[in-house]
Amino acid sequence: MKKIILIIISFSFLAIAGFSQQIPLYSQYMFNKLLLNPAVTGNTDAIELRITARQQWMGIENTPSTQIISGHLRLNNGTMGVGGVIYADRFGPESRIGLQGNYSYILPVFNEEARLAFGLSFQVFQYQMDYANFTSLDIDDPVLAYNKENSWRPESDFGVYLYGEKYFAGLSANQLIALPVKIGGDEAELNTLIRHYNLMGGYNFSVGRDFNLEPSTLLKTSFKAPFQADINIKGIYQKDYWLGFSYRTSGDIITMLGLTYKDFVFGLAYDLATSKLIHYQNGTFEIMLGYNIPITGRSGISRF
Repeated sequence: MKKIILIIISFSFLAIAGFSQQIPLYSQYMFNKLLLNPAVTGNTDAIELRITARQQWMGIENTPSTQIISGHLRLNNGTMGVGGVIYADRFGPESRIGLQGNYSYILPVFNEEARLAFGLSFQVFQYQMDYANFTSLDIDDPVLAYNKENSWRPESDFGVYLYGEKYFAGLSANQLIALPVKIGGDEAELNTLIRHYNLMGGYNFSVGRDFNLEPSTLLKTSFKAPFQADINIKGIYQKDYWLGFSYRTSGDIITMLGLTYKDFVFGLAYDLATSKLIHYQNGTFEIMLGYNIPITGRSGISRF
């Protein structure tokens, strides 16, 4: 019966909600905050391109896997930003492939020493459930007649972002439309998209001539799953080399390292679980590659 399938789906969604992963999880979001907050769009003086790939819980089959290509830039008048994201996110039998467009409106504040941006994104994605990955106790279950089921859905994010030469702070809401997704011909509360909220902030301190220290934090909630916080610290040497550590209250310890070379950016992160999950998997790897295309007549690139 459908009960068996719905039980499996229930556990799947509970797992996603418990780890706040109805939307993808990132470890190096501080280098591409556009992925969490559309108001970050256009915060640099270059065309900023990023490719991110993440494989979670190595050693376990069908665990979360995310691939993303993103880019954004500030328009010539400096008051608007535009950008886009192409993404693929998979977790077990579920997958989501989508396209997103971002827009931001940017205002100078504090005697033009900082910028306050308001951002909005709109996306359309294909949600797919692959029933071939299910095992049912009832071989005559009619739901198993579906091999793969697809559903197209629109979504939207909104954010506010304040940033200056040394600091940043942002508030964003993801999955604002939150429509239900049809599974097996039925609509259930279990497979309704949930709004997620993020609050982030950080400050960059100069420690000597060649070294900077940047503490930051990210607070996440959906009000339907446990509250989660990331506490981060990043050391930067000569503005081009960094080593960072994060602690996620779900029990992950994250190590990050990276460098910039001319207009290229490279970052690598490794997540180590401290929960009982550590006995069944070999950690999570995330790699980021980027390229900043300079725009003639503009001064430098904001690192926030």
